[in-house]
Amino acid sequence: MESGLDNLKHAAACLRAAKNVVVFTGAGISAESGIPTFRDSDGLWQRFSPERFATWDGLLKTAVADPRLFADFLIAVLDPIAVAAPNAAHLAVAELERHLPVTVITQNVDGLHQAAGSTTVHEVHGSIFEIVTLGGRFVRLLSRAEVREIVQRLREAREATLVLPKALRAIHSMLGPGGVSIHRPKIVLFGEAMAEPAWTLAQEAAEQCDCMLTVGTSATVMPAAMLPGIARSVGARVIDVSIEPGDADFPLTGPAATVLPDLVRKAFR
Repeated sequence: MESGLDNLKHAAACLRAAKNVVVFTGAGISAESGIPTFRDSDGLWQRFSPERFATWDGLLKTAVADPRLFADFLIAVLDPIAVAAPNAAHLAVAELERHLPVTVITQNVDGLHQAAGSTTVHEVHGSIFEIVTLGGRFVRLLSRAEVREIVQRLREAREATLVLPKALRAIHSMLGPGGVSIHRPKIVLFGEAMAEPAWTLAQEAAEQCDCMLTVGTSATVMPAAMLPGIARSVGARVIDVSIEPGDADFPLTGPAATVLPDLVRKAFR
C-alpha cells in the first residue's frame, strides 16, 4: 500500500501530465467555508427532516403549519451561504486554470467556485442565487448582500406576531409571485431533475477529461455520483481529496483547504 506522500507525488504527476481536467466537488469543500452539510451526522437533515424540507410540497406545508420552523430552516440554509467566502481549496481549484484547461462540476449551490475565480462551473444542483420561473426561465441573479438582507428580514419575521406573512415578504425576491409567474431559486430538491444545461455539460466534460479530481464528495448521491465512473470509462485517472479515504487511483486524505494547495504546488512549482 502506498503512503500518503507517494499518493501525493503520483497525483501531482497525473495533474502535470493532464490535458483536460475536471474538478468534481461536493459539500465537503464548502464545509471548510462554514457551510454546513446536509447528510453528515451533524448535518442539516438531523435538525430538519427531509420529508418536510427537501421538497417544495413539504416546504409549503411546513410554512403553513409551523411558520417559525420554516423561517428557522431558511435561516439555517441561507445565513452560512450569505456570509461565506472561498477557502484555500476553492482558490487552489481556480489556480489550476493558470496551468491547464479545467472544468468545475459542483453539487454545491453556494457560488463559491465562481467567487474564487473559476470560469467554467457547471452547478448540477443549481444555485441559490439564480432566480427562475417555475418553467425555468431566468429572472435574475441575487447578490450575496441581498441574501444577507433576506436572512436579516427572516430573523425579524421569526419574532413577529404574524410570522408567515412577514416571512413570505422577507423572501419575496427569492421565492413568490412576480409578474405573470411564480419565481424560485434554481435549486434541485428531492425528486426533481438535475439542473440544465449544467447536467448535460457535466456529463460531456466527464467523457472528455483525462484526469478527474474529486473533492469533498461522498460520490453516493445519484445521479451526480455517476460522473467519476463516466470519467474512468474513457480512461481518465481519478484523484480524490476527502477526510475519509475515497475510491480513486490516488486517494489523498485530509482537509481540502490543506491538501489541494499542496497538490497544486507540487504539480506546478
